[in-house]
Amino acid sequence: MSRTGRSVTRSVLTTKDLKSFVETYKIPERFSPTLPGPDEPVVCTPDRIVLYTLAFSSCGVWYPLSPFKIALLHHFGVHLSQLHPLGFMRVVHFELSCVAVSREPGLVHLHQTER
Repeated sequence: MSRTGRSVTRSVLTTKDLKSFVETYKIPERFSPTLPGPDEPVVCTPDRIVLYTLAFSSCGVWYPLSPFKIALLHHFGVHLSQLHPLGFMRVVHFELSCVAVSREPGLVHLHQTER
């Protein structure tokens, strides 16, 4: 989608939907989750980020993020909202695979898989 197309994206959530979303995914109140107004475009600003609820339900995003996910975001200098849901699913899969073989996931393991 083009930048122009993103600027006209509108939220379809109701206040009840937002409350349920915040409770389900345990998003802390300190983040002040709010909905944009009915005619306000969904855009990131210096004081807020945009989260797409579909990413949470489709790829296993849960707050608080694990230390591995936070380290990964810092390492690549990206924000969670910049990741595609399918890409995030790969991160979750990698992390769960490490846990399944009794290893703590880390960036060292990530670099070893790139060879």
